[in-house]
Amino acid sequence: MPGSNITKKHKLKEHIRSLILKEYYLPYASVTDLIRIPSSKLCNNLDAIKRRAVEILVKETEEAELYRQLIYILSTYNVIVGLNPYRLAYIKAQVFRKEIPFSHIYKEREDVLSKKDWWKKVGYKRAVETYADLIQLNFAYTSLEHMLDEFMEPQKKQTQRKVLVASLASKALIGRLPFRPYESTTVDEDTAEKIVNFCIELRKKVVEGFLILRPKKAGDIFHYIYQWAKKESEKLEKLGHLIRRLDEHIYEEIFPAPYFLNHYGIVNLDFIRYELFWEI
Repeated sequence: MPGSNITKKHKLKEHIRSLILKEYYLPYASVTDLIRIPSSKLCNNLDAIKRRAVEILVKETEEAELYRQLIYILSTYNVIVGLNPYRLAYIKAQVFRKEIPFSHIYKEREDVLSKKDWWKKVGYKRAVETYADLIQLNFAYTSLEHMLDEFMEPQKKQTQRKVLVASLASKALIGRLPFRPYESTTVDEDTAEKIVNFCIELRKKVVEGFLILRPKKAGDIFHYIYQWAKKESEKLEKLGHLIRRLDEHIYEEIFPAPYFLNHYGIVNLDFIRYELFWEI
């Protein structure tokens, strides 16, 4: 029902606004991107988000395996478009869980892809739910393209391709994807906790920088965030590649933030002049 969907969007928007204003956490996505998260998976607070993100990296469940396969794809591809990456991750997870003989792997692929009705009725729904959940858990974010489309053509109903961009949490795992069949894809709990905590706290620091310091331009809060991140990154001795490109990662975190803060009504953003007008 259209009315119930509007109500659900309103409640979700208020939920994200609450996360922003109370905990300085902002998933980089629009309400439309996140509306597909099942109510059973919607995390009410930041601690719940952190716990689920760590579980995805650590646990040996079917769902966690599928999520990890997508995270590893993101870590190497950086951007994934459409649902084929989900189909690939699904097949790889199925193969890994069943430990199918290597010679049968491509038969398994054909068996999975032959279920066209299943993909239409069930697979698509699960894929978009999974993509939305990956965004909620900070393993990905969405392209700003459709927000700019809405700005340029506000009266036009936008159709959205499914696009995920790798977040720092996914990039931190680059190089961990096993190349040998059936080698475990899990991450040890200590490393998983460090990655999740650092990446989420970095996002929080960015949001905090905008809300507390109210910069005239996004780059003005770089040093505020960098000083914090430099100190915290010293705890990440196993993730040297992340530390070496820390300044680049911080800029990647900073510049999408105003667009999504604007979407949730925290600031007014002039898209043409890129000026922030603060809500009192």
